[in-house]
Amino acid sequence: MWASAAFQIEITPQTVLAAEQAVPSMNKTNFGYQLESNVTDRNTINEIAYKNPQHGIIMLFPSNWTFSSSGLPEYNQIAAFYAPLQNLSDPIPARFTIAVMSYEQNIPLKEFTNMTISSLNQTGQIMISSSDPISLAGRPGHQLVFSTLPNMGNPISFEILHSWTVIDNKIYVFQYSVESAKFDTYLPTVKHILESLRIE
Repeated sequence: MWASAAFQIEITPQTVLAAEQAVPSMNKTNFGYQLESNVTDRNTINEIAYKNPQHGIIMLFPSNWTFSSSGLPEYNQIAAFYAPLQNLSDPIPARFTIAVMSYEQNIPLKEFTNMTISSLNQTGQIMISSSDPISLAGRPGHQLVFSTLPNMGNPISFEILHSWTVIDNKIYVFQYSVESAKFDTYLPTVKHILESLRIE
């Protein structure tokens, strides 16, 4: 049964970055993905285009975010981008991860959504603040916003934006996580990233 193994979510963002790479210096194909400079006229913001031909994903990220494709905590995560740290009192960067899960059969969006919400609620470690249908890359999707509950092992609360869409037998999952107090700081950037998504 695909549902039993489909949903894996990392509640606590990692603080260790493995094989991280400064995005602006890269303009080549590597390990099945491409990072290309993408200078836009709008607000003169430098962006980097992340392209993954294997999964048909194209997304735009700020060029000052750090890219990593290794050391990711879940088997289905294919890439992560980290926002630059603001100062010495900012030890944990905002993070945006991309995950793709493939199955032998087509997956209904509604069924995956219901399973995801149920799995989260069963952890007893989070509080969902919103759950809404959205459009991702022009396709029906769903988005949750939830926060982790502080506990003895992890006293810091994190806010997480969890978005996904389903295309045939593939589930594309995009997750933004950051300390709760900084959630709104990066939210406009994350929305722009999600709006740039194309799945070919």
